[in-house]
Amino acid sequence: MIIPVSVAGCSDTVLSNGSEGEGDTIEIMVENRTDDRAQIGVRVEDDDGEVLFSRVYELESGHLDSSAGIETTPATVTAFTPDGVSATWEYAPDLDMDCDGEDIGLTLQSDGSIESWYAC
Repeated sequence: MIIPVSVAGCSDTVLSNGSEGEGDTIEIMVENRTDDRAQIGVRVEDDDGEVLFSRVYELESGHLDSSAGIETTPATVTAFTPDGVSATWEYAPDLDMDCDGEDIGLTLQSDGSIESWYAC
């Protein structure tokens, strides 16, 4: 039996034998904190520049989408909007976090900037 579990915007699957679902999946969480519907493109690449993930999100104001993930540790993350706002950063989660495969988070702020963050 599979039981879906949702916690604060994140989801996981717990199997009846007590084991957890894909613990090594790195979730990609995209949030829109603007007052309007927004399109946010995300591209994740490995060390060789190969694209691991590419998607354009269309999110209502105040919404977060955490429905996608990758199985391979990335090297860089790029986020961009149709208005020309963009940000690129290295995947370098805080080493003090105690979890496997820190999730990638990014937020389109109300001032139009893109903020990167990590979560377990």
